[in-house]
Amino acid sequence: MQPWIWIVIAVVVVVIIVIVVVLLARRGRVVARANEHRAQRIREDAHNDELATRDREAEAMRVKADADRARADAQKAQVEAERLQRTGAEKQADAERMRSDVDGRLRRADELDPNVDTDRRET
Repeated sequence: MQPWIWIVIAVVVVVIIVIVVVLLARRGRVVARANEHRAQRIREDAHNDELATRDREAEAMRVKADADRARADAQKAQVEAERLQRTGAEKQADAERMRSDVDGRLRRADELDPNVDTDRRET
């Protein structure tokens, strides 16, 4: 074979190698750019999720505070109910004592009154 054919083959091989290297480098840049865009979207999604998470955490803390407040109100109401029950029992006992006293005085008045037949009343 003639030496110029070898030179042409060598030049063609070098050109093919250069083209392959350029295409691979270009493809690498395209893939890198695509990965960069993908990473940016993932960061944006994560940021949005972070905001939603903080919102949910704040809502959870608000609901917990409401529950704690309701529990405290219920305990306060329980204490008030117990106090009212004691007061009611005391008033009931006072009323029964007064009723007994009034009944005793009425009986005593009937016993003293000559116009009242106490024998018939006790039967």
